Amino acid sequence: MAKPRLVAAVLALSAAFAAMGVHQGHEYTTTSSASIAPLAYVVGKTGLVQVIDTSTGAVLVQTDTGGRATGLAVSPDGRRLYVINGWSGTITAVDPRTGEIVDRIFTQVTLSHAVMRPDGQRLYVSASGGVAVVNPENFELVAVVKAGGQPQGLAVHPDNRILYVANSQDGTVGLIDTATAFQTATVQVGGLPQHLALSPDGKRLYVSSMRLGDRTPGTLSVIDTTTNQVVGTLPVGRGAGSIAVTPDGSTVYLTLPKERSVVVVDAASMTVRERLPIDTPNVAIAPGDTRVFLATGATTTVLDSTNAVLTTYLMKTGDLEARPRRFDAAMIAFPPQPTGTGLRTSSSKSSRSSTGSS
Repeated sequence: MAKPRLVAAVLALSAAFAAMGVHQGHEYTTTSSASIAPLAYVVGKTGLVQVIDTSTGAVLVQTDTGGRATGLAVSPDGRRLYVINGWSGTITAVDPRTGEIVDRIFTQVTLSHAVMRPDGQRLYVSASGGVAVVNPENFELVAVVKAGGQPQGLAVHPDNRILYVANSQDGTVGLIDTATAFQTATVQVGGLPQHLALSPDGKRLYVSSMRLGDRTPGTLSVIDTTTNQVVGTLPVGRGAGSIAVTPDGSTVYLTLPKERSVVVVDAASMTVRERLPIDTPNVAIAPGDTRVFLATGATTTVLDSTNAVLTTYLMKTGDLEARPRRFDAAMIAFPPQPTGTGLRTSSSKSSRSSTGSS
């Protein structure tokens, strides 16, 4: 295991945030209905990690990142797994082929969500008052972007040029130009935005928002990314969990942890098709896959396109630690779908390409 190092650039991160006013053996069944059989990267609340072969249910690799996990991202080539140990302010890089912890960045601020740019050139991590930008090549902090109040969920457009940020305290979604590392616009969605997900073509951005008070339903909003206008809002129930969109863009899954259910939404009409009685904080769909993956505590549950349960993987720690903890699956991630480099030939603010930007 590589010895953790304190990156010098962390001082710049802490200073920037301070300037913003921040205080400092397995059971499974197999299926052949999926179009592909990717690896699933599953992280528990306490930072335990397992890499699962979704065609067989076998746990290929397991490791412990040693801190409560709040975010997760995978490099496009699947060679790096980035676990956000948010409470300790740590970004942990894991080799998912061996389980080795290859490096850490200590930020000294509370961290939340993470997303990998589709071109693999940048990792974005939301934090109190801003978004940390990491260069995965040398695993160093390269910028801090000032966003709105209490940034949470993140998403990157398939062309790599726009980073979307759920500014929960502002009730907005911020648009950050990845070439200049500045928030250039905001879209008002209301409530307390928590999670984001883009349709595979990048034309629709879905936003889950909490509302204050148990009797006020949370919402799922959709933004047309060509106009940056909200084109639909659907009351869904208490809370606001994670979102996943099917590869054809026709269906949206939204978890409602407070109601212990999953809402299945028709994307075209923005109406609820079905409510699934599944208690889960996180839903994920691999690019090009027909299956839906749900983090369900001691298990990972997989649904087919009709929402029938295809398989359930039992998560076990085995001999991972001296005093084994119950694996409480909280997040599932897959590599983003590479869709090109997203290079810019020119910009009014910067002549740099997006692959060389922040």
